[in-house]
Amino acid sequence: MLLLPLLLLPLLPAEGRRAAVLRLGLRGSPRGEVSPAFLSLTLDASLARDPRYVALLSNPKLRALATALSPGFLRFGGTETDFLIFDPNKDSTSEEKILWELQAQQEACGSRPAFATVEKLLLAQWPSQEKLILAEHNWKKHKNTTITRNTLDILYSFANCSGFHLIFGLNALLRKDGLQWDSSNARALLDYCASQRYNISWELGNEPNSFRKKSGIYIDGFQLGQDFIHLRQLLSDYTLYRHAMLCGPDVGQPRKHTQRLLRSFLKSGGKVIDSVTWHHYYVNGRSATREDFLSPEVLDTFATAVHEVLEIVGGTVPNKKVWLGETSSAYGGGAPRLSNTYVAGFMWLDKLGLSARQGIDVVMRQVFFGAGTYHLVDANFEPLPDYWLSLLYKKLVGTKVLQVGLVGADEKKLRVYLHCTNALHPKYREGDVTLFALNLYNTTQRLQLPSYLSSKSVDQYLLLPHGKENILSRSIELNGRVLRMVDDKTLPELIEKPLGPGSVLGLPAFSYAFYVIKNAKAIACI
Repeated sequence: MLLLPLLLLPLLPAEGRRAAVLRLGLRGSPRGEVSPAFLSLTLDASLARDPRYVALLSNPKLRALATALSPGFLRFGGTETDFLIFDPNKDSTSEEKILWELQAQQEACGSRPAFATVEKLLLAQWPSQEKLILAEHNWKKHKNTTITRNTLDILYSFANCSGFHLIFGLNALLRKDGLQWDSSNARALLDYCASQRYNISWELGNEPNSFRKKSGIYIDGFQLGQDFIHLRQLLSDYTLYRHAMLCGPDVGQPRKHTQRLLRSFLKSGGKVIDSVTWHHYYVNGRSATREDFLSPEVLDTFATAVHEVLEIVGGTVPNKKVWLGETSSAYGGGAPRLSNTYVAGFMWLDKLGLSARQGIDVVMRQVFFGAGTYHLVDANFEPLPDYWLSLLYKKLVGTKVLQVGLVGADEKKLRVYLHCTNALHPKYREGDVTLFALNLYNTTQRLQLPSYLSSKSVDQYLLLPHGKENILSRSIELNGRVLRMVDDKTLPELIEKPLGPGSVLGLPAFSYAFYVIKNAKAIACI
């Protein structure tokens, strides 16, 4: 009998439509738990395509923005990983050298006002460097680049001073007689990092499924597994890296041949890695449309990909943690005028929700800062909508995942996720829960809490685009206030809008929000 009124619901005008009723799983244990570093970041190795641009990482505003998203992992990797050669004897670029000499004179994580003039020049030249990086990526033409001690120093200092743990991708395309991995360059790099006492985790290679396309070298999963065993033995030669984390193989989307490579890699070398890493993008940045970013069908393709990867891992190295080692909306640097706007938030927030629900332990966002349009912070060091979305996620969403569903709306178009609230948030207590919701309907949707929660207060954090570009805006409002930095070192306060007990949660067309249900007394969260 229940079905009849539900079927009639969509025929009623939007205003008269009943609110969808939430079903929350607050009793019993959580359905899963993710790493405290769940939302982590990447820097693409293309930043070192010309290493002088790595010096931009000393910018105090960039560091303040990164610190606000800590703790987490910072992965330095990408296609360029397999074209970087470390030379311990080479002089670094003048920009890196100037920066490092200034650092030597001051406290390790202090700001470097004296570097500002050099930085200005670098920023003026960055747009043409960015064009070169994206062009090389599109043509699949890659040249080796030499990095020096200072490149590593600046990179490590950025991660360390921002509260992140660096994961460094080693070059896997250095080969002896075209087959076995040649570890001599990795050894030189490890020698230097160990001499500086740099606490780093490691990867080897990036997207080995496309090595042939990038370099003409084909390496199968079995050989790659043997190379990882070799790297693990090499790490054990260093007291500092004997127990270092090793992640891999950083394969691309789980298409058929990639699935085969992943399976044979895990059978061959899976025992020496600490987490299995793979990459995911929804669409091609060169052909993506606004509709793709709002499509429930496109969003659902991610769940299928996760399922395929988890199945392979479960069948070869059960109980091994699975990480998204690199992920964003659109590959090839992002989709211009889409990946850097409010509309990109649907893909990002849904990916965070689905990943945690399906058991992905860590999600590394491509990229924090760098070439393309899928960055969280742009070339003027301005935070974009996905930055603010990530910040709210970090502050409000805890590691325990709870069951949630709804009755009275299509769950593909009104997508809801539920976690325990982040226990570190000063405003909230054990037992509070955070609901986040995405509305892909073109009308306002209303959500109602179940009756047993009707006496609870709710804090709303509604994110809407700011300005006339609407969902293609690069600027975002939280509960009606535009989010922007107060000054170069100060982030704005994220002010909630308290809703009285029994309130209906209204979510405008094409928008997303977080709701903290206070005093929910969720057993899983206590």
